[in-house]
Parts: sequence; structure tokens; C-alpha cells
Amino acid sequence: MNPLKQFLVFYCLLGALQVQAQQSPILKKQSLKSIDSAVLLNPFRDKVQAFNKSIKKELGKVFIDFKGNDIYLFSGIGLSKQYINTGSYNANFNYDLANNKSAFKPGYFAGFRIDGIYKEKHLYSFGFGLDRITTGNDYASSTSLQPFLGNFSRFKADDQFLNLSIAAHYKKLIPFKPNERSKFYIVAGPAIDTRLSGQSADNLVNNNYHRFLLRAEIGVEYENKSFYTLFMHYKQGVTSFTKSPVSTHLNSIDIGLMIKASDLF
Repeated sequence: MNPLKQFLVFYCLLGALQVQAQQSPILKKQSLKSIDSAVLLNPFRDKVQAFNKSIKKELGKVFIDFKGNDIYLFSGIGLSKQYINTGSYNANFNYDLANNKSAFKPGYFAGFRIDGIYKEKHLYSFGFGLDRITTGNDYASSTSLQPFLGNFSRFKADDQFLNLSIAAHYKKLIPFKPNERSKFYIVAGPAIDTRLSGQSADNLVNNNYHRFLLRAEIGVEYENKSFYTLFMHYKQGVTSFTKSPVSTHLNSIDIGLMIKASDLF
């Protein structure tokens, strides 16, 4: 048989197989199943979309009074100090306080903040930042064994922390305008610090430090023609950073610069 006849015979057999396959009840059932699955998927997808719309609608009702939100980036220098009262704390360690520095020491911080207005008259802000804190340590009491030993303490405070800080502020415009586009604000509110760094080996023995710290924050801010904002905030420790009987209050002075994110990107 020549090649042309072989090709014609093969083509005819292939056509016959396709016709038989289309008439097969098994293939018909499979095609029906695929159609049924597609029909079933559409209602499920519609339900998911309806659920998402309902969630957005409810959130819109809750936050309907929060408007004009702008995102700012900030960074600066923080001066920190710990005020420490060891109380009746006792440990198998003695720490010489001869070289202890009780002054405020510098660290740094960076983060972002959301500023807006509530019910078109109350200014507010929510800030999230990372603080690299270095502190001076001011001991309220110490022990000495004269004339053999000078001042020492059985508790040695950690002086370096990496904290995640979350702050909520109420802002009040000060009625003083150097010019039409410059503004002064006073801000106040709570701040929660979460310690991200570990404790020193000595404090880890008794697990002396808390993970969370509540502080009160108050400060002033100067907005220069909407180009940038300079601020200075004071943070006062409300809860002790250490566990009883040691009482430690961490105070800081933050000085920084804030710029609207839309002006940078």
C-alpha cells in the first residue's frame, strides 16, 4: 500500500474513534460533572464577595467619623533614664556603682504615624515606632561597707533595650501663629512599650524585667507650612519596668522630625 492510501486509512480510523468517544456515556457523565462543579462554584464565589462587602460596610459604619487620615514618617533622638528602687531585692551578686552614670543617655527611634480628625473637630494620631533605648540608671538606695567597699547594689539594671512603641495622642491646636501656614500643637496620650530585646544574663536568672511597659506621653509639635513637623515629647513611666520588689520607672525625652509619607514617595 502506498503512503497516500495509508494516510487516508489512518485519517478515517481517527474520525471513527472521535465519533465513538462523543457518543460514549462515560464521557458524557464526566462533561456533566465538570459543568455541575462550575455551577456550584459560582454561588460560593458570590457568597464570599457578599461577605467581603458586608465587612467593609460595617467597618465603614464604625470608622465613619474618622476622616482626613494622613501617614507620616518620623525619626529622632531619645534621651532616657531609669529611676530604680531595689526595695528588699536580694541576690547573690554585688555590683559596684562607682562608675554608674545617672544622666539621661541618647538613643534613637523611627516609625510611622497616622494623623486625622474625629467628627471634624477632634485631632488625633496613632504612632508605631521602634526605639533603641540607652539609659542612665539612678539608684534611689545603695549599700556600702566602709572602709572596704564603696556603694554597690545587688540589682544591676539593664541599660539597653529595643522596644516596639505604640502611642495614641489627642492633639490640640495652640492659638499662636507665627505666620499663616505654621502651627503649634500640644499632644498627650498613653504609650505602650513592648520589650523586644532579651535581658542580661544576671537579670535573666530571676526574670526581673517585664515584657510590657505603660507610659504617659505629653509634648509639643511645630508644623512648618505642611513641609515638615518638629516635635519634642516627654514620656513618663506609669508602670514599673521591673518586677516586685524592684521598682523601675523609665522616662524619656524624644526629639524628632516628621514628614508626610506622600511627600517622599
